[in-house]
Amino acid sequence: MQNPQQIKKLDQDGRRLRSLASQNIIVDAMMNLIQSGILEPTAQQVADEASLGIRTVFRQAQDKETLFSKMDEKVRATYEKKIKNTKPTGNIAKRIKDLIELEADIFDANLQFYRATVANKWKYRLLQKNYERNQKHMKRLLYKWLPEINDLKENVQILLTSMNSAGYWVELRENQMLSKQEAMELKISIFEEILLEKKFN
Repeated sequence: MQNPQQIKKLDQDGRRLRSLASQNIIVDAMMNLIQSGILEPTAQQVADEASLGIRTVFRQAQDKETLFSKMDEKVRATYEKKIKNTKPTGNIAKRIKDLIELEADIFDANLQFYRATVANKWKYRLLQKNYERNQKHMKRLLYKWLPEINDLKENVQILLTSMNSAGYWVELRENQMLSKQEAMELKISIFEEILLEKKFN
């Protein structure tokens, strides 16, 4: 027979599991709304999408910053797995093409999340920190695939790093209204001009 302490622990564990399940449902609901183009869903919109009461949403996510942070964790886990399973091979032309295609798949799959981050990072310090961390991650990836960039002048390195950011992809896809293919081809052509034709060395 279980003693009172064991019963209490089981009850606490059960509440914790239910709490985590609710939190996942809420984060998934927020992600669905952002994917549909609502860059900063209200708590009521999240509650409606999750089919939960508004009080449950407020209880599980103390503020929107928490929700954005959980969303960022999910997005990052997906693209980090994709990056981990892909290695740079071949000459510089092949690596330029492969890297930009890899990043285009990642950026395009998460386009609305990047738009939401860019739109809201000035409001939430955590989003700003996550954005800066993700930028550093993409910079490391760029230099891992194309170490030849180290041989360029500093201002050209900054140019390529900026062009390789999620923010620049949002600019190409949303503001310049390029298709995914057009955006990839543009980036590949510029990288090739700089690294193969050495126009800016």
